[in-house]
Amino acid sequence: MRANGDGNGDKNLSGPSLELSGDGVHLEVTREHHGKSLMKFLDAQAGPLDRQLVGAAARDGNLQLNGELAGPSITLRTGDLVTSSISLDQLARTPKHDHLTMLHEDKHCVIASKQSGLPFDASRVGSGRSVLEKLAALQTDGGRLRPGHRLDKDTSGLVITTRNQEAERRLSAAFRSGEARVEYLAVIRRALREDSGQFDTALGKRRKSDARMIADPRHGRPCTTLWHMEERLRGFSLLRLWAADTGRSHQVRAHLALAGHPIVCDRLYGEDDRLLLSQLKLDYRRKRGRPERPVLQRPALHAARFRWGDLVVEAPFTEDLEVLMAQLHRHCVPVDPNQGLDQGLDQGLDEEQPEPTS
Repeated sequence: MRANGDGNGDKNLSGPSLELSGDGVHLEVTREHHGKSLMKFLDAQAGPLDRQLVGAAARDGNLQLNGELAGPSITLRTGDLVTSSISLDQLARTPKHDHLTMLHEDKHCVIASKQSGLPFDASRVGSGRSVLEKLAALQTDGGRLRPGHRLDKDTSGLVITTRNQEAERRLSAAFRSGEARVEYLAVIRRALREDSGQFDTALGKRRKSDARMIADPRHGRPCTTLWHMEERLRGFSLLRLWAADTGRSHQVRAHLALAGHPIVCDRLYGEDDRLLLSQLKLDYRRKRGRPERPVLQRPALHAARFRWGDLVVEAPFTEDLEVLMAQLHRHCVPVDPNQGLDQGLDQGLDEEQPEPTS
């Protein structure tokens, strides 16, 4: 049973009453937290907390409301007693250095995973807001970090820096020989018919100042992108791709667009700049007076894995791409590879695709 809080008295106008005992942490819910979820309440006391850790604590029986097991989404009332049998410090969110998560460090290189929106190069923004500047600020030896593998601002995933000129030279040679590679995951429109393959179109720019890469067989730089089909869904696919050598700017994005399968939300290469739930959910009903929130608003491209000899470093999907894949799995039925190709691969959302923008 719930405790009955009447909302009266000075006690309920102040902050939560906190007690520590051998049984754990005891918190009394005050008026200001009436109607909020247990997750929001705990986050307000000792946040930011990790939602997954809080959920795991609840499943393990470590969270109680008025003496009964409770989950993070339960609604609280004034006077309720929340008990955690473990310290809330154990549920804290791991610091990510402002959209940057450290993955690997050794005497040769520093590898991290960045969120979309964070530029790699300091010359782009300055003021300590680039990947290089943030990684350098975390170093204790004061050494200079050198670019090893860059990402576009809107692409998430692995970024690589080297600690010295020799490591930079070795990594560059490893990329050229194929000993080292960065593998990308990309969500594209429709599906390629084969399970694996490669693109070999030479790429160049119409003008030096252009950001967009185009097919340029005469003057472009030869480059090869290898790919493997990870998953086929109705109207979409998940591909794994990597450059056969050092690669070049926008190589994966340009090759997919030239093949007629642009990366979802890649506006520079002909896609709409956002994906809406109404484009995925066939029976979607718009809520009156509320604008529809996009499922994704940046290119669905993620540098997911780095291989160099025995070293393998992986960067999990960022939260926005996890949400995208969850919605695709929910609303876009996977295509059975045993079906006829013409029956499954190109059907689906063709009639619902947004008009490309220039």
